This record gives sequence, C-alpha cells and structure tokens, in this order.
Amino acid sequence: MIPYEEEFIKHLMSLGRGEKTVEAYLRDIKALSEFAGDLGKGIDELDKGDFRFFIPYLQNKGLNPTTINRKITSIRVYFKFLLKRGYIKKDPTAHIQRPKNPKRFPRPVDKDKILGIILLWNPEKDEEVLAKDIIILLYSTGMRISELLSLRGRDINLSDMSIVVKGKRGKFRKLPIIKVAYDVIMKYIKGPEEKLFNISRFKAYRLVKRAFEKIAKISGVHPHTLRHSFATHLLENGADLKSVQELLGHSNLTSTQIYTKVSLNHIRKVYKRVWEGED
Repeated sequence: MIPYEEEFIKHLMSLGRGEKTVEAYLRDIKALSEFAGDLGKGIDELDKGDFRFFIPYLQNKGLNPTTINRKITSIRVYFKFLLKRGYIKKDPTAHIQRPKNPKRFPRPVDKDKILGIILLWNPEKDEEVLAKDIIILLYSTGMRISELLSLRGRDINLSDMSIVVKGKRGKFRKLPIIKVAYDVIMKYIKGPEEKLFNISRFKAYRLVKRAFEKIAKISGVHPHTLRHSFATHLLENGADLKSVQELLGHSNLTSTQIYTKVSLNHIRKVYKRVWEGED
C-alpha cells in the first residue's frame, strides 16, 4: 500500500508526467512498500537508518545499478512530496548513497563500414544526400552534432582549409578539414551569417541512423557514434592523446582517455586473430 497514492498521482500529473511515467513511479514505490513491510513498518515510518539496508535489499533481488538508481529517483520524488505536504517531518532519503553505474565505453563503427560502404554510397534522394554529407563532416572532424548545426559561413576558412567551432562553455577551437569535407562544405555555404544546415538535431539523428541501417545494415548509429569513431580510429592509427583531446575540444585529458580503452579492446582483438586465429 502506498500512503496518499491518489494525491501523489495528482501531484505527478500536475508536473506534466505522462501515464507511463506515473506507472513507473508507482512500481518503484511499491518495491519500497515491500521493503518497509519486511521491516514491519509503513513507508511513511521509514527513517534514515532503514535506508542503509535498502540498496543491499534491491541488490539481493538481482537488480543492476541503473535500475536501482531509477528506483531511488522515484522514491526521492515521493518523499519530497510527503515532506512538502507535511505528511513527514524529515526526508529519510536525503543522504542515500546511490550505487555507481558501470562505465559504458563507446562503441565505434568499424572503419570499413564508414569508408568502404557509406562514403562509396551514391544516394538518390535529397535527404539521403544530406545524411551522407553530415556523416562525412562528423566523421572527418569529430564535431558534436550541435557544433555542426551551429556552423555559419564565417566559420569556414577556405584559405587554410580549416573551420572554427564553438564548443561547450563557449570555447572555440580550430579544426582542419580534408578534401572530402571541403567538397561537402562548398555545397552548403550561402553567406557569412547563414547557417550551413537548417535542420533540427532530431532530424540529423534520424538521417544518420537511417543511413547506417539502410546502407551498412547497422542499427543504433547516431551522430555521437561518429565522434567516438573519429577519436578511436585516430588513436588506432598512431595519433597522440593530446592531439585528439584538442580536436575533440575536451577541457581535460581524462575525458579523452576513455578512447585509449576502446583502442586497447581493438588491439586485443587483433592479437587474438594473429595468435589464436580468432575473428
């Protein structure tokens, strides 16, 4: 049983939460109700000390850190509601320690899938031409999709084959462009103040995703995947970490070091093929 359930549902609806989201909140809070029942308490009787055992309780049920963290988020929303309405005097979840989510390393697209399939593709539809052009620019520069869609004519320096990109926190960086990227850019320059691309991020994601599904038979590829691929393939081909950091616009080297782990995974696979004859 969830105390003040109907009132809490109305509270969530007033915040614009959809029906599915509300159902997810209630499922998570019911898990807490079971925990409280095992302690012989009601949810609104739980104290800070009880929550020291809540995460181990969920872990013993085989739940992963991502699921546990989602449940904690739902439960904290519920307790803030109880506190705001005066149903409890203190929030027992205020100092709850969340389990760390496992690190997820980026999965780059195989270089042959980009260079050997996508770049040799001869699209016929206008949207497919646009998709290919976006893929070329993202993969050849390592730009974020937001940076690409913000480019204006004034940011392109054709005399030294470079572009100026405005990254996170308003930091600018200069990126070299290769011939294939230059050919694409020339198609879209209109004027110094006009953007090269007047499309939404959503549409750019959709174009890239559909292109890889259709031509390379790969699902789940999005613009940021191409940024991962750019960095990983540079490192695999001898680029130093500091140079890749500058190209990506990372403020510190730690953010870039994740790609060395991706590259090491690639090297291990190569070793296996060489020494063990495995694919």
